[in-house]
Amino acid sequence: MKRLAMVFSLVILGFILIAILIVFKESIPATAVAPLWFVAFVTIVGGPLIGLGLKKISLASVGEIEMSDVDHEVDHTARRELPREVEVERRDYAAQKEQQVPGLSAPAFQLLDEKLAFTGTPCADPMTPMYILDREFRIMDWNIAFSLCFDRTLEGRRGRNVLEWTYFLDNYEDVVNHGIGVFGPGKERPRIDIEEIRYTSYRYGPITGTKRAYQIPGDDGECLCWLITIEPNFVQNEMATLHQADLFNALRKDLMWSEYALCYDKVLNNSLIYPALINTLIGHHNPGPAPIPEGTVVLDLGAGTGNLTYLLAERSAHRLVVSIDSNSVMLNVLRQKCEAFLRKDAQGPGVIAIKQDVSSLYGLNDGFFDYVVLNNVLYSLEPEAAKACLKEAHRVLKPGGELRFSEPKKGNKLSKVLDQIWRDLKGNNRYAGLEKEYNKVRQINELALAPLLHRWSLEEVRETLRREIGFTEIKYATDNVYAGQSMLVCAQK
Repeated sequence: MKRLAMVFSLVILGFILIAILIVFKESIPATAVAPLWFVAFVTIVGGPLIGLGLKKISLASVGEIEMSDVDHEVDHTARRELPREVEVERRDYAAQKEQQVPGLSAPAFQLLDEKLAFTGTPCADPMTPMYILDREFRIMDWNIAFSLCFDRTLEGRRGRNVLEWTYFLDNYEDVVNHGIGVFGPGKERPRIDIEEIRYTSYRYGPITGTKRAYQIPGDDGECLCWLITIEPNFVQNEMATLHQADLFNALRKDLMWSEYALCYDKVLNNSLIYPALINTLIGHHNPGPAPIPEGTVVLDLGAGTGNLTYLLAERSAHRLVVSIDSNSVMLNVLRQKCEAFLRKDAQGPGVIAIKQDVSSLYGLNDGFFDYVVLNNVLYSLEPEAAKACLKEAHRVLKPGGELRFSEPKKGNKLSKVLDQIWRDLKGNNRYAGLEKEYNKVRQINELALAPLLHRWSLEEVRETLRREIGFTEIKYATDNVYAGQSMLVCAQK
């Protein structure tokens, strides 16, 4: 309604300007006539454009295209949830056919035991919505195009049966019955399966699509997984253009983060303040918390390129480190960096690198880890996702286990961190060889990350951890690390 009122007001304003130009044309200076006609034209034409949701297309300094939401009442950054009554109805329908639905009889998903840890997903056009199921029809991965087109309906559902996504479809009953008919008990699984789907997007409105499921064989010729692509057809033609613009923007951002990772890895590891920060986090710097003992099981959440993982593995040959991140480029760098420490068997210590959402750790058992560590991760998440991440960390910790994290503090001055890194590089004669990378790190921080760095104060973190998350004791806390601009907190379950 606000959008309609604004459109109506703009159009009326345009016609008022035209009336003024006609009635008072003799009184208006000649130099003002042309600009006023232009303003009237833009106001009348621009109003309906805003009504279509085309609020702004601008080239930002980091080279991205921004377009407004069609409906400002909808949070397009959060994963989509079904209304409770709709979800219950659709689950009841599937429950009536439980013995026939493919994959429902599969054993519970165990994230650490699954073999589907791709270093790269099977090839697919990044412009085409795509997702991957394992041989038991459990959700393994998806691309950005899918996440945008289908309103983040897979976020937080990795490892769950594909029914969790099917419930969102307008023709979910047809899709459930089709799956039973093609993939149900006793059926010979085809190499390719094609069906039509219908979906109503928050952002793009009604969508129809042709879904193609391709069987991907493993080295033994048996089914390894399913690669599913969807060719979407937007019922409202203008929504196809909006989706393309959104997708270009999202892909640019993803590439920016990947490029940033490669740059910051070189820059930060050659500074003094970053190694000091991560060594403090694991207890090898004074002042700071106690060292993380050898032989412990540690979860590195938002592990990125693996600097913290590497330290944890290098300091103890008897430690199991599970490293989780959602960026494939960063995980590949981590695997290369920690190659000597990657776990060699199903039981021993070492590093396990997994692509997973940090705000949903489905597939990790309750009370499994001695420590959970996060280094500069929470600020990059939406507020609710950050709290979900902390709740999941609490869930997977053993009783008495410890959460450790560093995070920019409210009121921090980013320039102090960047200036200190510059001085460190100058001081150890590394700046000349890293000037390009340093400037890229500085540019991305100042243009893209700076607005995210002021979420919580140390006291607010204490309150959140105790009252909302359930930690019993804050064992260590300071807001004077990383050039005095970050906090470091240790909380016991």
